[in-house]
Amino acid sequence: MSDFTESSNDDTPASAYCERAKEAFDRGELETAEELLRKAAKLFEEAGDDEVSKAYRGLGIIARGRRDLDAADEWYRKSLEIDERSGNERGAARTYHNLSLVSIGRGDFEAAENWLRKSIHIAEKHGDEIVASESYQQLGLVAYRRGDLNVADEWYQKSLEIDEKTGDELGAARTYHYLSDVAYGREDFHSAEKWVWKSIHINEKLGSEIGASAAYNQLGMIAYQQGNLDAADEWYRKSLEIDERSGDELGAAKTYHNLSAVANARKDVESAEKWLRKSLHIKEKLGDEIGVAHSYQELGIVAGTRQDLDAAEQWFFKALEIYEKLNDEIGMADCFTHLGSRAHYQCDYEASQKWYEKALEIYEKRGAANWAAKIRTALAQATSV
Repeated sequence: MSDFTESSNDDTPASAYCERAKEAFDRGELETAEELLRKAAKLFEEAGDDEVSKAYRGLGIIARGRRDLDAADEWYRKSLEIDERSGNERGAARTYHNLSLVSIGRGDFEAAENWLRKSIHIAEKHGDEIVASESYQQLGLVAYRRGDLNVADEWYQKSLEIDEKTGDELGAARTYHYLSDVAYGREDFHSAEKWVWKSIHINEKLGSEIGASAAYNQLGMIAYQQGNLDAADEWYRKSLEIDERSGDELGAAKTYHNLSAVANARKDVESAEKWLRKSLHIKEKLGDEIGVAHSYQELGIVAGTRQDLDAAEQWFFKALEIYEKLNDEIGMADCFTHLGSRAHYQCDYEASQKWYEKALEIYEKRGAANWAAKIRTALAQATSV
């Protein structure tokens, strides 16, 4: 949260409020941080001081932390207007970066990429490696969300080179986690686990509970994909303990979702649905559309386990509607696969073939060889009947 104090060159009461706001934010006291930033903004405004842009930017960060993307966007644009007018390029670069995070939250990856490239242009011009590294990392996230794992890997490696060179351990921990995501997406679980343990060692050393929780969750996902349900359950509960203690609702929602998958794999449908409903409630409250889609999809899987195929189809279509709206091809392919499987189970082989072909097209395009191979096998079964 250097945005609260960056570029401060005086000891005015407003700057002191910004510093105290940063400390409150780091403690997770968002209401206190917001109150202090509003006091700072008022003093800056009364003095006609362009430093008010950093207070606006901090207020945007708090709004985004609460998933209020509209408010975050408004605060960032107020900050940007001042930075661009006053020629504060470095401040503008940070705000461009923050605006990209709002765009990613809305699923608008094209806008996110545009903001990030503007940020990188300035950061590279001024030799601001930390801002550049964060923007490279976000470009990797955009590529990952689009299903382009090779491009994501390139951006993450570019970010990591700076993190390791500058000694930014927390930045490196985040990038290690993202590289684990790429390896996981390629179903290279050995590499995925190697990267995530590098992240865990740093997070535990520095006392970053949020980072550690995300990493434990990742270990649970890796164990789940390898069929080790007991280990997956153990890692997820280790993550959940931190999420609930720290009040990280989005983190808890993700873990509830993953615990539901373990319960469903154990044929404990009642527990699976209970975990999913807890997850969905938080995601809907916070406006997390992708998360909501994931919960709808998982509810479809649980309905299928109950042999309620009509309900399963309805949940998959609800998820697909969101994925298509946000152009999330990975999610779309997953839904196509489930719909193909459902149609095949009901002996509707023509429909099954159609869904599998749609999924195969996406998996081949994103280079997911293992998934593409599985779909080809399913497709052969559907066409041979």
